[in-house]
Amino acid sequence: MEAPGRDGRHGARRHGTSSTTTSGTVSSGYTSTSSRLSWISMEAARHFRELEMEDLEVVGPPKETASEKKMKQIKILAKEFFGAPSSAKCSAEGGDPSVLKRWLRELGVEWVLHVADGTLAPAEGLEHALDASSWSLALSEIVDTFHLASGLLPVHGSTEEQNMAEQLQLAGFTQQALLKMLTFVDSMVAPNLSCGIDWSLVLIGAPYKKFHTLLRLCEALRNALTEIQLPLHSSYSAEVATILGEIVDTLSAKEGKVREAIWNALEEIRTRILESPEDGQGSSHTQTPQGSSDVDETTKSVVKYAIFLEDYDSIMEPIVSEAASLGKYIPRVGEPPLISLRVEMVSCLEEKLANKSEAFSDQGLRFLFLLNNSFFIMDELRYALFFHESCKADLAGKVEGYMERFIQVSWAPVLSCLINPTPSCLGKNYSPLSKFESEFQKMYTTQKLLKVRYPDLRNRLRRAIIDKIIPAYTRYLADDYGNAPQKFSPSNLEEMLQELFEG
Repeated sequence: MEAPGRDGRHGARRHGTSSTTTSGTVSSGYTSTSSRLSWISMEAARHFRELEMEDLEVVGPPKETASEKKMKQIKILAKEFFGAPSSAKCSAEGGDPSVLKRWLRELGVEWVLHVADGTLAPAEGLEHALDASSWSLALSEIVDTFHLASGLLPVHGSTEEQNMAEQLQLAGFTQQALLKMLTFVDSMVAPNLSCGIDWSLVLIGAPYKKFHTLLRLCEALRNALTEIQLPLHSSYSAEVATILGEIVDTLSAKEGKVREAIWNALEEIRTRILESPEDGQGSSHTQTPQGSSDVDETTKSVVKYAIFLEDYDSIMEPIVSEAASLGKYIPRVGEPPLISLRVEMVSCLEEKLANKSEAFSDQGLRFLFLLNNSFFIMDELRYALFFHESCKADLAGKVEGYMERFIQVSWAPVLSCLINPTPSCLGKNYSPLSKFESEFQKMYTTQKLLKVRYPDLRNRLRRAIIDKIIPAYTRYLADDYGNAPQKFSPSNLEEMLQELFEG
């Protein structure tokens, strides 16, 4: 009898007593040596028996794999759905919807059934429409289950006919689940429908959110198509192959609809961005004179949108290229279509910001607004592949220019009280020094409350102001203009200027 040892090899197991005859003379020490060898043999035998028992305990029946466990559960659901044993003919029309509902609930997407029958509540629709992650995961799980069903091995004692029928039943069940899942796609691509949500009444960024959801749906459908078209197991039947073809055709059609919806959404957002500046903000549409100089919400949305396009480059590139080949989109920058589209968006955004800034009555606020927004664009897109070095250099030059203009319109008049005082500048009862101190205090109080969100930009702007004000003020004091007592020392002024733009 062969028994496996710990290392997997087999050896003869021996029962009872056996003896071996050797030639030669037995020494006088035989008895003690023989006893020792006998004891060692007994210990070794006991040791090997213990190892054999350990091996028998470890081996046992094979454990059920996760795939096998999942297939067992799906088999039960499929049989319940069709309401017949596996050898019976499948009929999707007669399937039990409660069984399908149970599986979709386990997958976390029971809500797609409410999309299918039109009973999805608006709040619930918005929640799922803005986050398609659970839907994407469930779609992948269903496609994976279809492949497992196609490779189903015969159950012990079952006939080939029974096994093929069971395969067909499982394939039909997963197909029905897919069809329910895809009703969500139909709701998202339908114009102005989208799960019963009026997107115009949601948030100002709703078009971007819907666009993002469409991109994620397209990615999920593309991945599902790639997976479903992997070679099936060699044991699948012709009927299963037919179902596979139907699934591929359906997924391809849905992906085509989503791609079209993506282009339409892209055009809608691009049209808003590329509106003529006069359409949105001209002099007749001025904002509050003391409006915020912080980063504009439009800037945040457009930059986020441009980054979305890069994150989904593999999806967007063929869509935009197809639109360009059909004449729906004409690139203006001379780059590949998708890159050109992104660069155009950023360029148009800069134009719109410049136009919007004209609504500020305070020129200092105007240039600070442009400075904040331009720096935000430059910082957010510094790693974007489409944003070439020439684009970055051009924007960096604008940031420096806005900084200089801001200092010129806000701090140069303060400094002029010392450098080039005039009667109109000084007014009555004002010496150059006292006028400078008064204007400095006013500007300091105002700009201390302004917001520059990026520490690097904030420090650069402070340093530029300090380099302009402190040397001139120090020279004025050194030249001993007038004998009036000074209110601030140069170090006092520098400390105050280090407090600007905290918001």
